[in-house]
Amino acid sequence: MDAIKDIVKKVFTNISITTVGEQKKIDDVFIKVFEKNTIEAARISGLKERHLFVNVDSPARLYQANLKKQKILEDLQKEIPDIQKISFKIGKVT
Repeated sequence: MDAIKDIVKKVFTNISITTVGEQKKIDDVFIKVFEKNTIEAARISGLKERHLFVNVDSPARLYQANLKKQKILEDLQKEIPDIQKISFKIGKVT
């Protein structure tokens, strides 16, 4: 039987690999979709329970992103169907 420390190590290794791989795919798709929708200065701030959170740099950009929210979500879902919701807020994008 595996020791608890070995089990924990395996779990965290698997989570890390999956997370890094998924994060790279999400980042690549995000850049492509946002360029297509002419949204600049945006950055993913998190993903929780199929809900993508995105920071934008200004109130004007927030307004622009919210106007295109449905189209952006549809474009994201073509590549990553697991994303069910997207939210924008003003925050750090660098």
